[in-house]
Amino acid sequence: MHRKRLHVYRAVYFFVCMNELRLDSNHDITLSGTRISRILTSDPDAARKEAEQQCLCLLRCEEGESFVDYTHGVPWFKRILGLPAQYLDVATAIIRQKLSQLPTVKKVVKITLEVNGRNMGGKFKVQANDGSVTTGEF
Repeated sequence: MHRKRLHVYRAVYFFVCMNELRLDSNHDITLSGTRISRILTSDPDAARKEAEQQCLCLLRCEEGESFVDYTHGVPWFKRILGLPAQYLDVATAIIRQKLSQLPTVKKVVKITLEVNGRNMGGKFKVQANDGSVTTGEF
């Protein structure tokens, strides 16, 4: 029992640290020389960068996919994909609700969904906790 609890604590610590790691445009961990690069709190743009990165991580994860937090991610297969195009407002509301739950997001400013045949993508604009605004595409 004790080992299992320790494993869960390590997994949670790993998940929290992953959100501090700086990721590149391909969503890979960025290196600075031979060291892993992190988003530093001393960086004046840190809150904006963290909000953008957490939004992209959330949008690229299926809900239930994370072994640490089953609520992390968007229910793409369960609730969004397969909706008729006229119900994009339902999909937008689900995504808005998931983004607004992130600890680095103060307000979801705008979400735009685009459907092109069988492909779905979109853009988001959120306000970070320090008031700065960031955008991203998924």
